[in-house]
Amino acid sequence: MGKACYVRGAERVLDEFKELLNIKVGETTKDKKFSLSSLRCVGACGVTPVVLVGEKVYGRVTLDGVQENLNVYKEETVMV
Repeated sequence: MGKACYVRGAERVLDEFKELLNIKVGETTKDKKFSLSSLRCVGACGVTPVVLVGEKVYGRVTLDGVQENLNVYKEETVMV
């Protein structure tokens, strides 16, 4: 939610995560697979808005990209 991310739509991206996961910032999904946090800055202003998953940074995230990112991680958590 830093200035560059905010200007380029980070709030909408965050809202999409909230809606798709059905949780608020600071909460974890019932299945314990996803938690949601909001950061001020990760130092990637050139590729805003960004999403940080673990230590991996995803840049230029769109609303469609939110679902794509969730699908990747949902699939990974199912694999053993």
